[in-house]
Amino acid sequence: STTHCQQGTASLCHHNCRSVLCCVLILKTAMTSNDDDDDSIPPPPSYPPPPLSPVGEDIEIQSTPVLERLNKGEAPESNRKDKKKKYILCAILLLSFVGVCVGAALGIVLPRQKSADVELGIYQALDGDGNIIDITPSSTPSESPSSVPSQSPSTNPSLSPSLSPSLDPTTTPSMSPTETKTLTFFAIGDVPYSDLEACLIPHELDKAANSGADAKFLLHLGDIRDGKPYVNSGGQPRPCPEYLYEDVATIFEKSFLPTFFSMGDNAWLDCEDPDESYTFWKKHLLTFNERKDLGWPELGATVSRNEDHIEMYSFVLKDVLVIGQGLPGEGWSDDHAWNQWNVYLDENARWMEKSFAENEFKAVIICGNSSKGWNERYFLRLEEVAKQNPDVPIMFLGDEHEFQEEPDFRGIPNLHRIALDDVVTPTLITVDPYATGTLNVFTYDRRCPCAGNHRPTQLFTYTSGVCAGVCDTNDLCINEDASSVLWGEV
Repeated sequence: STTHCQQGTASLCHHNCRSVLCCVLILKTAMTSNDDDDDSIPPPPSYPPPPLSPVGEDIEIQSTPVLERLNKGEAPESNRKDKKKKYILCAILLLSFVGVCVGAALGIVLPRQKSADVELGIYQALDGDGNIIDITPSSTPSESPSSVPSQSPSTNPSLSPSLSPSLDPTTTPSMSPTETKTLTFFAIGDVPYSDLEACLIPHELDKAANSGADAKFLLHLGDIRDGKPYVNSGGQPRPCPEYLYEDVATIFEKSFLPTFFSMGDNAWLDCEDPDESYTFWKKHLLTFNERKDLGWPELGATVSRNEDHIEMYSFVLKDVLVIGQGLPGEGWSDDHAWNQWNVYLDENARWMEKSFAENEFKAVIICGNSSKGWNERYFLRLEEVAKQNPDVPIMFLGDEHEFQEEPDFRGIPNLHRIALDDVVTPTLITVDPYATGTLNVFTYDRRCPCAGNHRPTQLFTYTSGVCAGVCDTNDLCINEDASSVLWGEV
């Protein structure tokens, strides 16, 4: 039995299984020895358990007094009751041995050994032939993904996002459309000069509203009445009564967008009393964009104004800085509160520089009434600002009674000028601050102008092309006077 324990058992079971087997064999030998032997065997001394030998090696059991006497054929003295107890104990041990070995054969790793394996980083399993194999996970990822999916998805997120894009775009739309980075608005100037133009403008504003353009505001670039002819040959100015400004406000109440007015000289400095006319501007038009009773959409920007000259304003919308300036013609006389013209131009320049310094933007729109020579002092300052910001496209937008476009304005590559003519149809202007090249940043659509050329106003007709039929609304105003309205003339 001892020989069997030493030689056969080691390759049969795991360490714990072999220890149990050897104990069973030893006890079985002791119980089946000569019952009449009177020699008593003292209890064996307590020894620590022998070290576990590696898997697959023979076990060497240390010699004890019990083993020595068993090898000599000696047996302990035992009565029948003791022998029965030993048989019962042997049966219990045998059943334990069978259970442990069957569990090992089914691939069940004992808790103590499993814990040791995990701590050591060693993983073992039995293959189909009962051989022990190493299944320690590799630290190198496999060449290709497994063809067998996992039983269930992981509940833990990955530690970092994947650097590889998905193979296919998602078929689920986003919750809201991506907001465009371009700014679009309408601009108009030098109207109304006649009753005919006053009648046509609301129809043109209605057509603009239904054009499908994603415009955010409307700019009026000044001159809301004809500045000529004067009352007498001496060139004395006509008075500008308050109802002039009230009438213009009523016309542009038909606008579908927040509307900003720039001051022109015709209804300010060309009036009999410029100080009085400035008061009318402030009361009816200069803050017209703030009207809350017209159902306009929100501008989406905060408008700042010069404390001393509220005709100067600025705001940033979609990375575009919009600056409103007071740049009319010089006027008919220096005999009024605005006769220090250079001081007034310097204040315009300071407002421009302040707006550049206090805002973040990618492109700039500067709107004013006139870019002619009497405002040269201002434009010299604009040149310096443009040169200091060579990467910022800048457009000066005014009106000159005829359409003009001047890239590289004043020889500066990032400075662009557009002057509108005196038509009643608003021009659509688009600013793409992220486009390459100033000409690509600022684009415009003159649409289909239906009336212009003051003194008298002329109606335009299109019989073919994209504008065919667009100006049929002119028929609604055909009976209105096309001559210039001389408000205030006796």
